[in-house]
Formats: sequence, structure tokens, C-alpha cells
Amino acid sequence: MKHWTVERHDQVEVWSYRNPPMNYFIAPGAGELLELIGKAEADADLRAIILTGGSEGKFITHYSVDELARMAADPAECARVFPEVEAGYHRMLDRIMLMPKVMIAAINGDCMGGGYELSLACDFRLAADGPYQIGLPEAVLGILPGGSGTQRLPRLIGRGKALEVMLFGNVYSPREAERMGMVNRVLAPDTLMSFAMGWARTLAKRPPRSVAAIKRAVYLGADLPLAEGLYIERAEMRDVMCTEDARTTMNAYNKAVAEDAMKARTDFLAGIGVPAAKGR
Repeated sequence: MKHWTVERHDQVEVWSYRNPPMNYFIAPGAGELLELIGKAEADADLRAIILTGGSEGKFITHYSVDELARMAADPAECARVFPEVEAGYHRMLDRIMLMPKVMIAAINGDCMGGGYELSLACDFRLAADGPYQIGLPEAVLGILPGGSGTQRLPRLIGRGKALEVMLFGNVYSPREAERMGMVNRVLAPDTLMSFAMGWARTLAKRPPRSVAAIKRAVYLGADLPLAEGLYIERAEMRDVMCTEDARTTMNAYNKAVAEDAMKARTDFLAGIGVPAAKGR
């Protein structure tokens, strides 16, 4: 691959995007990402993925405005072709969101427009502290955050704050983005990847069918009317309750409780004595 490199660490992979000097996201990079997604979906041993930038000071600066301008050059052709291009891009981000594995964006530099929208499709956004910018400035260019930003950001931080970000085209320092709820944590630059790897390794130990079920229940149900969301939760709970991992883990917990209930609770919350997940 030209734009993505992959490092494997047991059940965790790190995907790094590189397109120097500005690390703009471009169509070939999106095509390679789609290929990585397909491989990850088929890999039962892969439990968590970290996305990060492979260029100094940049996660993904934003989607290439040059590409967008070329698509907009002929209005009739743009109206004919662009809707399907955008729909395909949305489908790719939906596959990231519903990946039955943990997806962590380790933001290590400029992360605006399409770069931030990619991070919004992930489960978590961890950001290195530093003099760079995070946000959705598309309104400044006369367009909108069309890589799902208008839908994912309001669901993350609320409608009012999201409109402030998008209508003003604001960009924020990592600390400001954290206060807005746009990222989960801000970390010292030299600890970003080790912290992300710690989260990934911990979550990789969780029963994968439980992880997948929780993600589907949240992403597919949380924005529906309560009764419909609870229907999705019941369906997911029914399926995950019948798994071998659930039976094995609950039986191990009950055995530990019979010996010392308080110690069992403390140990299991710390991951001590929890049977290894088999994914079935």
C-alpha cells in the first residue's frame, strides 16, 4: 500500500496514514482504507485497531480540496457523479463505525474536515497535546462537512455545540476540543500511542461478540425512540447471552463469588481471573 502502513501487535493493529507533506486524505487513500476494512472484518483474531497519522504533526489535515474542486468544476457532471461518490464514502465510514472490533483514533496532529470525520466514525478519539487544530471548517470554503460530520458530531456533542463548530467553521486546540467533547482524552505527545495501545489491548481481551453487540446497540439504537432502542438492546442481549464466552465468564465469576464475594468483584473488575475470550 502506498498511503497506509499496518503494524500488528498480537490482537491489535495500528493503521498509519501517510501522504506528505500535508497528509491530505485523497481517493487512493480512501480506496486503500476500504481494503484494510475488508481484511479486518474477515480477521477473527483481530480485536482492536488504532488509526493514526504517519506524517509529522498531522493526523489527516483534511480531505484534498484540490480533488473536491476538480469534481465541482463541471456543475452538471458534479450533480450526476458526486452523490454516489459521497454515498460510497458514507458506507465506508459506517463500516468503520459498526466494525465488530474496537476502533481508536490516535490524533497526533492536524485533524480537520475529512480527517476529523474519519475519527468521528471511530469509537474513541485520543489526542496528543500540541499546537495543532481539530475541527470542521468546511463552511469557510462554501461547502459542508459532507463526510458524515453534520450527522455524527451532533450525536457526539449535541446540536447546539455542533452548529457552533460547523457554521463558524471553527477549529480548536486539542485542549479546547476536549472541553467541547470532541475528543475523549488529551495526552502528552510521547504517551499518546502507549495510552492508545493500553486501551486497545485491554478492550481486545473483552469477549468480541459482547463488544460488537454493545457497539450495534449504541450506534443503531441510541438515537431512536426509546422503545425502538430497547428492542435492539433486547435482541443483542438475547444473542450475546447465549454465547460460550458469556456462560464461561459468568460461571467463573459465580465460582469466585462463592469463595469471597468482595474479592471476586475487585478481581474481575481488574481483569484478574477472567477467562480468556474465545469469540464464540
